[in-house]
Amino acid sequence: MNKLALLGGTALRDAKSNPWPQWPVWDEKEEKALLEVLNSGVWSYNGPKETEFNKKFAEFTGVKYAISAANGTVTLQMALEACGIGVGDEVILPGLTWQATAATVLDANATPILVDVCEDTWCIDPKAVEAAITPRTKAIVPVHLYGGFADMDEIMRIAKKHNLFVIEDCAHKHGGEWDGKKAGSIGDVGSFSFQLSKHLTAGEGGVVTTNNFELAEKMDALRNCGRRPEGLSDEVDKGAGLYSDQGNFYQGGNFRMTEFQAAILIEALKRLPEQNENRDANGMYLNSLLVDLPGVSPLKRDKRETKEAYFNFAFRYNKDEFKGLPIEKFREALTAEIGIPAVGSYEPLNKCSLYAPHTKPSKHKLSEKYWTEIDPKRFELPVCDKVYFEESVCIHHKVLMGTKADMDMIATAIEKIYNHAEELM
Repeated sequence: MNKLALLGGTALRDAKSNPWPQWPVWDEKEEKALLEVLNSGVWSYNGPKETEFNKKFAEFTGVKYAISAANGTVTLQMALEACGIGVGDEVILPGLTWQATAATVLDANATPILVDVCEDTWCIDPKAVEAAITPRTKAIVPVHLYGGFADMDEIMRIAKKHNLFVIEDCAHKHGGEWDGKKAGSIGDVGSFSFQLSKHLTAGEGGVVTTNNFELAEKMDALRNCGRRPEGLSDEVDKGAGLYSDQGNFYQGGNFRMTEFQAAILIEALKRLPEQNENRDANGMYLNSLLVDLPGVSPLKRDKRETKEAYFNFAFRYNKDEFKGLPIEKFREALTAEIGIPAVGSYEPLNKCSLYAPHTKPSKHKLSEKYWTEIDPKRFELPVCDKVYFEESVCIHHKVLMGTKADMDMIATAIEKIYNHAEELM
């Protein structure tokens, strides 16, 4: 093969002359919907677009209730608060995730307990979860990371055994299915993000899903200044639930979504099933190519995962098989060949610069004991370390919206780097 692009050779893809598929995806349907909102004068606050999206997303996910909010961080916070989690409680979550998964536990004044992940999926290890349970444990937050799916059978078994809440972090898994059940419909609550990089997006935004009316009622109030929910279900109109018992009020904040975001999401949701199918087909094909290449391997796809939903395409790298080539140099070389960044996974939270509880003593130093408990450095996460520092390669999910020829090109780029690895040392 010719010289590596990183060393002055010709790249396998020139992203300027041959760009990857556009992300985000939109057309005249979004434009029309946004103008409808603009002209209506109803730009926020339980408008018709938000109400429509909540209904459609609940139906899509297979749950009774979906409640939109400002972003995926506050949806996690709403879920924790609705479950009554606070001072003295512990919440178990994986050490390999975006920092918000843990930061929201801090914001609830509870203690995040970081545990390791499975080597073949990068999702929370059920054995590590069970080993971390104490009398103070109140909830588990499994994160369905990249193309992986947490073992929800084991997580739900453990939760039932110990009487724990399960809050699914589904920020990467809109439309993914485990044994025929959509992500966000298996635990007590599902939390989704619509941030720009996600595969269902409105730039920002989030939603929580649940089948539990009391939790839905609380979460709706939490995102709407504590107001009693409007039109959540017929049960609200009958005066059922928390608010009729507490003067129709619950302490909350303003975490509302706008009508503009909801209008975009209604149209985007119509495209999502087909987009997921295309990404899944290309993901499976690319994984089948990786199996035959030296030094790389796909993440495990559990047979119970009946529908895949990709946030980025991720795979594992083996430095030893690449003649000792450091992973940073491999990622750099792959980026140069395919014209789109190849990066590492999230940083392990015990080493993550963005997850820094001790930078906020005025907020988080509730006591010396709590201050010690929330120090992320106290946790040992060897598998998370290995994933981040040695083996993770992640590429934006828009590559999976391409063609089989594009997948062949990615595989060819990996093979090209392998054949020239010594030149990069």
